[in-house]
Amino acid sequence: MFYKETETIDGKHLSYIRFNEWKEEVILFFHGFTGSKEYFPSMENDKVCIVSFDRPGVGDSDIVPYYSMESFLQAVYHTLKKHGVTSVKLIGHSAGGYYAQVFTGMFPDMVKAVSLIGSMIPLNCPDTKGIVKGQWKIITILSHRFKGFSRFYFKQMAKSITGNYEKQLAANMKTLPEIEKKFMEENPEMIKNTILNAVANDGLGVCYDAYALCQKRNKVTISKDIPVYVWHGKEDTTIRMSFVEYLKSAYIVKSIHVINDVGHMLYLSYWDDIIRELLE
Repeated sequence: MFYKETETIDGKHLSYIRFNEWKEEVILFFHGFTGSKEYFPSMENDKVCIVSFDRPGVGDSDIVPYYSMESFLQAVYHTLKKHGVTSVKLIGHSAGGYYAQVFTGMFPDMVKAVSLIGSMIPLNCPDTKGIVKGQWKIITILSHRFKGFSRFYFKQMAKSITGNYEKQLAANMKTLPEIEKKFMEENPEMIKNTILNAVANDGLGVCYDAYALCQKRNKVTISKDIPVYVWHGKEDTTIRMSFVEYLKSAYIVKSIHVINDVGHMLYLSYWDDIIRELLE
């Protein structure tokens, strides 16, 4: 069973989806930057409950200007506890991987395992200063030093995507490995809904997500008792292999999967394997 639901916290709506009935233990999925809550394959296993939230300003979640990762994660935690959840196993893709790390640091007693897929690392942290470069360095500077320009930039990005969706999708498809291209060709409505939900509200959800991600933080601490699994596609041009090396050095990583011929969206094709490993 598939449910679309909304929680109201401090007068703001937080949208999420749920596969199957609530259970004491759930799998919690954190979507990536410019992603949204439905961006993962469907499940046939009715014994597993999977929950995924839109961040503020994304999809049907209300805009919350200049929120923090911690405030969003506190709202997620509140929702889970309200429905009787006592433990979670996390999957974080891209920027969602960073959210998964921070959630684990905030609520270690609830988290039983973490799977990081093409995962971002702390963007504005002394420990990663020499690792975070390129576009993420630029986004960090824009989000905190030039807020007005950042809002303008993400609004223009949203306008370009919504106004030229088919053209931009075709251009992006040319850059994808074959296995990812095949998944997107087979699931066009899912891809379209995900992308258009991501840039809803004139792109302000993405803008404020960037601000939250780029806030200065210390290194996240994850207990050695919580298994961490890392997945990375060799063709990933968004997340560098140096990010994988950082995760390996920062946490007790139980297994690392570096997979040939897949890129940043590898989890779309390896979803069953990722779930199976988490449930071991």
